[in-house]
Amino acid sequence: MRKSAVTNTKTWNKDLTKGDKIEGVYLKKEIFDGKYGESTKYIIRNSEGDFGVYSSASLDRQFKNVPEGSYVWIEYNGEVTSKNGRPVKEYIVEYDDEYEG
Repeated sequence: MRKSAVTNTKTWNKDLTKGDKIEGVYLKKEIFDGKYGESTKYIIRNSEGDFGVYSSASLDRQFKNVPEGSYVWIEYNGEVTSKNGRPVKEYIVEYDDEYEG
């Protein structure tokens, strides 16, 4: 079956407020050349469509443990100060890898 190499998505994590959430099925991870070099987008599908969740250090660390096809819950936890003093976005990611949609 012929498939598109890139998923057309709505952006979820833009202008977030602490406590904002998204949930749905984690379809796949896409890697692409962005404005600042290589970037990652996690594709989440729910009843409202396909959403691109753009990577951050917090998301990348957590998504390493999430299998594609899992049902995920992502909550934006606000900005925190990193060990080197820079503000970074922090997320909480939970998943169910036995989801059978």
